[in-house]
Amino acid sequence: RGDESWGERFDSMAPVILESIDTLTDTANEFSTFAKLYSEEPVTIDLDRLVEEQVALFDGRSGIDFQYMGLQGAVIEGPKPQITRVFVNLLTNAVQAGPSKVYVSLRKSTKDGFYDVVVEDDGPGVKDENRARLFTPNFTTKSSGTGLGLAICKNILERCGGDISYSRSFALGGACFTVRLPISAG
Repeated sequence: RGDESWGERFDSMAPVILESIDTLTDTANEFSTFAKLYSEEPVTIDLDRLVEEQVALFDGRSGIDFQYMGLQGAVIEGPKPQITRVFVNLLTNAVQAGPSKVYVSLRKSTKDGFYDVVVEDDGPGVKDENRARLFTPNFTTKSSGTGLGLAICKNILERCGGDISYSRSFALGGACFTVRLPISAG
């Protein structure tokens, strides 16, 4: 319409609109993943190999020392793409926390019949006032993201007979997420 301020308004609004589109896309993808959880068949998973492969994909990030301590012969049953997603989410969150160290370990749990996969870093960790909401949908402390990642991880693990918890890392001082999954009966 010949409005001279149109260019300025467009330039200021375009990034906001694009960010909103990205957020909606992320949300749609998260819900799609959530829906797949109910349709994927459980398979036998070499948990040690799966976790080691995910750590290897993240290793090599500049300025971050990744260490993995595995447990050969750790076998579970579950929907592999969803279990993989849990570890990708936890490793992504760890990297985004800005640590210099990320340690991942797989071990037999103190709870009989389970394995624990522990992902810890030397980042800032989760503030005490945010701990209660950590696994609830739409909660995030990040400037981007949907706030659905940890809630979906929790749901995936519960559907597999496992769980996830948070504590402060004893070894590194940052975040420490413990994923507990049942040992395969087969």
